[in-house]
Amino acid sequence: MSLRLGFLLALLFGALVAYLTSLNTGRVRLSLAPDWQYDVPLMALVVGAFLGGACVALFLTLLRDLRSTFRDYTVARRARREESLAELYHRGVDAQLAGKPASAAEAYGELLAREPGHAEAHLRLGELARARNDHQTALDHHLQALRSEERADTLLAVALDYQRAGRLDEALATYRRILERDRTHLTTLRAIRDLTLQQGRWSDALRAQQRLVDLVAEAERPAELDWLAGIHYEVGKRLLADGKPQEALSHFKESLRANRGFLPAHVALGDAALKAGDQREAIRSWERALEIAPAPVLLRRLEERYRAEGRPSRMIALYQDALARAPQDLALAFALGRVYFELEMLDEAADQFQKVEVRTPDFAPLHAYLGAIFERRGQGPDAFQEYRRALALTQSFEWPHQCSACGLAHARWQDRCPGCGRWNTSQP
Repeated sequence: MSLRLGFLLALLFGALVAYLTSLNTGRVRLSLAPDWQYDVPLMALVVGAFLGGACVALFLTLLRDLRSTFRDYTVARRARREESLAELYHRGVDAQLAGKPASAAEAYGELLAREPGHAEAHLRLGELARARNDHQTALDHHLQALRSEERADTLLAVALDYQRAGRLDEALATYRRILERDRTHLTTLRAIRDLTLQQGRWSDALRAQQRLVDLVAEAERPAELDWLAGIHYEVGKRLLADGKPQEALSHFKESLRANRGFLPAHVALGDAALKAGDQREAIRSWERALEIAPAPVLLRRLEERYRAEGRPSRMIALYQDALARAPQDLALAFALGRVYFELEMLDEAADQFQKVEVRTPDFAPLHAYLGAIFERRGQGPDAFQEYRRALALTQSFEWPHQCSACGLAHARWQDRCPGCGRWNTSQP
């Protein structure tokens, strides 16, 4: 509304009041107190009441507008402040992604000077500290972020800091806090499994792994079942060492239910039966396992039993059958030659070792056995030459193995790779 229009309306209103006052000459006695009374023209009272109401309405409207203006100002100020903090945060993120940790830390530090409880800045500073292996500083920042807001990713960061700082019990407690929030958190379950395995707490690892097997997608189940087989095997091995073969047997069987081809459990199943005093069941277990895989370690176990029972023909038949199923397996071919040699079947042994030599001429035990055969035949120069070759090669007298997961070489078969910690990966 323009000033002129407002002034014109005020004049018209004043003229209207004057006109109405001239027509209405009556007066009204207005008492404000016992001795405080006034005779007021009726029209003046009406107009006064109207103006009073208008003033009150005007005041309330003005108050509402002031409140709205103040609220808009506060929102705008907060938005400008948040925009400024966001700019600082993004500047730090950009520097961090660009490989400039010092600039990133400077931006995050400036942000925290203005907003000490900024969780994301603490998280980022924790990442920078972890990258330079400053685990205590990383933990301090992540704990600050956790105080601002308890989120799963922050709890994970804190647990990992505890873990890298060697505070394993606190790491496990933090992982369990995550599980209290989300019982299906796969990353946390794997972390608990790995930590308890590291500590040798096989029963705790087994519980975590059983839940993992139930929760993972179908495509991931085979890998998790391999872990389950390995952990069941370790629980059984611990029970067997504690003199509880029957309880150990149940875990070895569970291991094989998880992975039918889990060789360490096949070996241990027979060992447990032997410790329980059932040699026949031990032999049956190892023979059934041979139907799945003709592994040298199984053949060696059976060889020892048949040797003790005086059944050399059965020993030879086992190795011959295994080699017929896997004719390219040099470890089996060498083992058959060794059995021939130990049974004084020198011609057969020499023939077998020479077949192996064609394919692996630098295997020291092979030349040692050939030297012994030539020596027993009275062929001294040939024996001496083979012994020299064996000594020059200086290898173990067992067939070497290698981890199929990490490639680490083993002097002999191992139930679990000492390098990567995986089970059932030792291959000749």
